[in-house]
Amino acid sequence: MMFNQSGLFFVPKRWQSASFLRWLKRIHAWTGFWGALFFLLLGTSGFLLNHRTDTMKIDTGEPIELPVVELPVAPGTLRDADALGIWARNTLDLPVKGQPPRGQPPGAGRGKERGGGREARFMGKDVAQPEKWVRTFSMPSARVTVEYVVGSSHVTAKREEINFLGVIKNLHKGTGLSVAWILLIDTIAGALVTMALTGFLLWSRMHGTRLLAGGLVFGSLIWALLATVPVMA
Repeated sequence: MMFNQSGLFFVPKRWQSASFLRWLKRIHAWTGFWGALFFLLLGTSGFLLNHRTDTMKIDTGEPIELPVVELPVAPGTLRDADALGIWARNTLDLPVKGQPPRGQPPGAGRGKERGGGREARFMGKDVAQPEKWVRTFSMPSARVTVEYVVGSSHVTAKREEINFLGVIKNLHKGTGLSVAWILLIDTIAGALVTMALTGFLLWSRMHGTRLLAGGLVFGSLIWALLATVPVMA
């Protein structure tokens, strides 16, 4: 590898030594070694997440729905939707907390939500529907949805299996994962930042055209700006 003699950019002259350069290289190398496999995981999952919308969408497959079961429950046991989530978590021994669904539950799209219950159009008339509570338990490899019609004697539980590509995306998002995983990914993010900073400093000592490097940096920033301005406006 060839080096120039102008020293490292943005580094005080008193640090311009061979030992500092070796120290910088070691930090860059060891942080890369620490996060290498996770960089691959996050890069792959980030690519898939970036193409999850209708624009240039990459279809990773829908969850596989497994048989639905009815779980008996005494009427009046569940006071509200949060109580449903606690009851279902304890009954099914689920590792995560139940959350309200992002959209309407399957089969409920024909009615219009009003307050706790729904109204459906039937034979030209608005018919009041019983109140329904829904909680979803999202895990990396599966999703469990429970539904309860207020006053009934059972809870409907549905499990959906997530395919491999879906699991990779959920790992990226931290869906249903513990604090230990979140902290681990924090260290990987820190490794990426460290590699970026040390890599920039090391580049300033390497042989190459700085004008070209500057063009690459500013070119990517201009590309990002042009791509986001129409959407943000």
